[in-house]
Amino acid sequence: MYKHFIKLNILVFMCCLHSANAQETTRLVVPFAPGGPTDQITRLIALELTKLTGKTSVVENKPGAGGTIAAQYVAKAKPDGSVYLVGSPSVLVINQGLQKTLPYDPQKDFVPVSGMTRSPLIVIVKGDSALESVQQLVARAKTLKNLMPMGSAGNGTIPHLAGTYFNQQAGISALHVPFNGVAPALLSLLSGDTIYMFDTLSTSIENIKAGKVKGLGIASDKRFSGLPEIATLAEQGYAVQASSWFGLVAPAKTPQATVVAMNQAINSILISTDFSNKMVAMGIETMPGSVDQFAAFIEAERARWLPEVTRLNLSAE
Repeated sequence: MYKHFIKLNILVFMCCLHSANAQETTRLVVPFAPGGPTDQITRLIALELTKLTGKTSVVENKPGAGGTIAAQYVAKAKPDGSVYLVGSPSVLVINQGLQKTLPYDPQKDFVPVSGMTRSPLIVIVKGDSALESVQQLVARAKTLKNLMPMGSAGNGTIPHLAGTYFNQQAGISALHVPFNGVAPALLSLLSGDTIYMFDTLSTSIENIKAGKVKGLGIASDKRFSGLPEIATLAEQGYAVQASSWFGLVAPAKTPQATVVAMNQAINSILISTDFSNKMVAMGIETMPGSVDQFAAFIEAERARWLPEVTRLNLSAE
């Protein structure tokens, strides 16, 4: 139904997009360094957006400070539809719980525009591990009490929060071993120093296909089409959903017509079979939907993860 709505109305919305500041370049601000998955995906979208609208779309990378540099920059930008932030869980949700003061307000300084992509998290173990299911992992953890080592990409990251939330749901405790990023966390898992970890599917998919790591359960409401043999955590009795996601937000007070026009443009890209197939190959799902649906998604993420940050007494300071 939503795809049909987009196709019927895309020409009307493109007229709005062309008329709003047509002389300016549309800037998509990424809060990470060039070369990473978010940067690559945003560049693909920017290329398609340029073709679709006839208006140049470029990616600006403003990494640093957990995304606050990019967020503050966009929050203070002129709300004329020429600049958008590629928001992430850290920028739009978790930073609010980790830091006592932020140079931006994730709820008041931005208006949601459109979801872009998400990569579900997955519980992984070493490829030659004897563990074959989440149930076996939980049983092993219970025998080791609080000593079963769980790696993560760092304190306060979505993989860390998802892992602790899963542990709570499963009634187990673990020895959390945080690392400075996914790469060293994976190295620790492969060396056998840690037994399990939550990782984004986009990071793990090639290692899973190569047999280096084993996926035990996907934290999603459905199986991933690129790896249909791996059951969800829900199928195995654990209601845990978590993903690394990205979506566009604009400075507060950006005209609603401009927001809706950009939403429709982005959605027309996301529902493209060619684009979605490229994402699946990378372990990523597209997130088409209306402005209101994306706004509700962000609020649901806040309701899910901010209490977990508080429960764990986490702080970036």
